Amino acid sequence: MPVSSFDLKRILRPNILKLKPYRCARDDYSEGILLDANENSYGPAYQVEISEGANGSEDLHISSGNNDLNLHRYPDPLGRKVKDRILKLRPSVPSVENIFLGVGSDEVIDMLVRITCTPGKDSILITPPTYGMYRVVANINDVNVVKVPLIVEGGEFQLDVDAVIQVAVDDPTIKIIWLCSPGNPTGTYLREEDVRRVLDSAFEGLVVIDEAYVDFVRADKGESYAQLVREYPQLLVMQTMSKSFGLAGIRLGVGIGSRELVSYLNNAKAPYNVSTLSLSVATAALSDDGLQKMRGVMRGIQKQRDEYLIPELKRLPHVGAILGGNDANFVVCRIVDSNGEASNEIAKSVYVEMAQNRGLVVRYRGTDFGCEGCLRITVGTAEENKVVIDTLRTLLDGKLKMSILDEHNFPFCVTAHAFNRDKTQVAVCPNSNEVHIYTRSGAVWTAAHVLREHDLLVTSIDWAPQTNRIVTCSQDKNAYVWTFDAAGAAWKPTLVHLRLQRAATQARWSPQENKFAVASGDKCVAVCYFGEDNDWWVSKHLKRPIASTVLCVAWHPNNVLLACGGTDMKARVLSAYIKGVDEKPAATAWGERLPFNTLCGEFESPAGGWVHSIAFSPDGDSVAFVTHDSSLTVASPATGSVVSVRSHGLPFVTLVWPDTRTIVAAGHDCAPVVFTADGTSWRAAKRLGEDEMLRRSAAASPSNSNSAFNMFRQMDSRSQPAKSGSGDGSLKSVHQNTISEMHLDPAGNTAEVTTIGLDGKLVQWSLRA
Repeated sequence: MPVSSFDLKRILRPNILKLKPYRCARDDYSEGILLDANENSYGPAYQVEISEGANGSEDLHISSGNNDLNLHRYPDPLGRKVKDRILKLRPSVPSVENIFLGVGSDEVIDMLVRITCTPGKDSILITPPTYGMYRVVANINDVNVVKVPLIVEGGEFQLDVDAVIQVAVDDPTIKIIWLCSPGNPTGTYLREEDVRRVLDSAFEGLVVIDEAYVDFVRADKGESYAQLVREYPQLLVMQTMSKSFGLAGIRLGVGIGSRELVSYLNNAKAPYNVSTLSLSVATAALSDDGLQKMRGVMRGIQKQRDEYLIPELKRLPHVGAILGGNDANFVVCRIVDSNGEASNEIAKSVYVEMAQNRGLVVRYRGTDFGCEGCLRITVGTAEENKVVIDTLRTLLDGKLKMSILDEHNFPFCVTAHAFNRDKTQVAVCPNSNEVHIYTRSGAVWTAAHVLREHDLLVTSIDWAPQTNRIVTCSQDKNAYVWTFDAAGAAWKPTLVHLRLQRAATQARWSPQENKFAVASGDKCVAVCYFGEDNDWWVSKHLKRPIASTVLCVAWHPNNVLLACGGTDMKARVLSAYIKGVDEKPAATAWGERLPFNTLCGEFESPAGGWVHSIAFSPDGDSVAFVTHDSSLTVASPATGSVVSVRSHGLPFVTLVWPDTRTIVAAGHDCAPVVFTADGTSWRAAKRLGEDEMLRRSAAASPSNSNSAFNMFRQMDSRSQPAKSGSGDGSLKSVHQNTISEMHLDPAGNTAEVTTIGLDGKLVQWSLRA
């Protein structure tokens, strides 16, 4: 907007304008005998010399030689010496009054949101893919996030300027536009003409440019936008000591803006936010000698990036492109499949394999907008860069096929699990009456919530991907629907009126997530839906011709038909049509008229085994089930075909049907088995995880002098010697105990499944390996 019309006071919160800042002791005096701030005048206690005086008393002697930094005194609240040095680094900055210092850039981000945005009312605008803390800080402060994506075609990662301006100008709640240049994860320097267009627009809020990586930009391409602060009072430029200076550990961020804006930031910050240690290290790093060394390191990183890492990555198989402008200290490469399509599966499997088994950690960014199949690789030392290239070449040249995308060990036996839509959270039952929810950050799962409402063992969990609701059921004959209360940051339960006299065994949401089914030991299935009149979850029972405990249920894609199986050794397809909830379904291979409890198909176990798990085909025209006689049966009513495949292993207890030609089953044999369609029949094609276990075994123990003893020790329950493997008594499978449950990818990726086992392992598998 025109500089003359920008009024900072119009976008600041009223309470900030009225704020009388805390005035600390060091604002007034910092020399002399300082007895004004209740500091410890003897100095750091661990450095004080204590000696025995007269009459056995203790004499304290101040140690002055080891306390050059005066660590017993509060630091300069404004960090003036550091700001003076920053003026040498950025000579276009008018004065020290234009500089704000924070505990890393994250404090600068937080302070800007807090002084401008009213919780529950205002918004910020971000341009994904971008740095995740803008969103996180907004969420913490109850501020809405408006997204205007970058132009990502061809890996350009530049501003969609017209869209940014239109959205920002049309929405009066937007107080801040966040731009990242060079971006993270894009590594792209934003064009000056685009930045100026945003600044010259009619937008009346702040424009913040995050320049954490600006020192890695080549001089012929651009420079810091701190030069624009003189022209635009609505501009604030963020920088950091973490990247080019190599001082991530001191947590020092910088904000460069108008004197007025910086003064309000200083008023609202904590009195002594940046420590003496951080200020001291920063002062040394910003000295003439420190700046000269930093620039030398920058040239070395740029050379490694441009002359080694990027050219070598381009030569690797399955690396489709290097994305972005490569203006930072990292490179974003896109991993592709054999058809040249971006592959999150391959990228993620490479990331997990390197992190968990190779001691080499890069960043998987495949879930970011415009970054499908991408890995972000920091430019390391020459030796580190060679290691990453050699490792990627080994993993991508086809010599190692990986079916494991991710693997995590919980410290307890797990009997049920369910992921949220993007698989950043997982709910697990630790074989108890509780459900534990874990949140993922990178490769680490962290406990976040515990759902406690059931009295007995939780038997099943299902997480609705679109509505983000969880349903649980238990041996206590109850079910609960859990919804997340963002305000209280907690999951809230709603009791479901099941009307059961026996334990609930399994719960599954329907495809439209407007109802769910609960199998039970009460010789029925409870079909549950939300009763608007009563404002709670109610149920209708599917009963006839069910004659015993129902162990499993599965929904047809049309949201009406329901498959079930149980201890009466039969699999059935029934209509679960609810008038007033469901629309009248179209005709299917299972019939046309489908009133509630209509029996549409019934199939027997080949050898009289319990039906443990059941699933419809993706098109809904067939049904598959596994039984305790170690068999898989596929029934197709349109053709009258019923095909059974007997396994030579232990019984399956769970199955999924990801695509029309692939079924995956797992159970007591501890390894998922992939079945593929072979004409009109089905065959067991492979066991997932065997390649990985062979490789791990070879890597862990190339030779074993006691192999004969270990082979006898590995005899399994069928009195057969275990196949040669680790030699330590472990099974030649990723899971070391029964796989209790398997799920399809909640986002609809048909090439991925997840398993959970009684060994506590959670494994994500690729079916294309």
